[in-house]
Amino acid sequence: MNALIYIDLDSVHPVIDGVWHRASPTSMPDPGDRITMLCGAAAVAEYERLERRREHGTPTMCPRCDVVYRQQKGIPPPRMRPS
Repeated sequence: MNALIYIDLDSVHPVIDGVWHRASPTSMPDPGDRITMLCGAAAVAEYERLERRREHGTPTMCPRCDVVYRQQKGIPPPRMRPS
């Protein structure tokens, strides 16, 4: 008997040097597969348990990936907050 684990590919956020990105994988990448992010950055996939996510600080979002993602989904850009 198999235990299926369902993964939402839209929720896959690879982290490179403390910055989380968005990618558009058509399937879950295998460890060692090269992934290209929406911003154009590329890296090799590896996996770690979620609870280890913040061991090297809180990841920040890649602003370029966010812009591309929003454009693809028809989501307006975030409004700039006055300083």
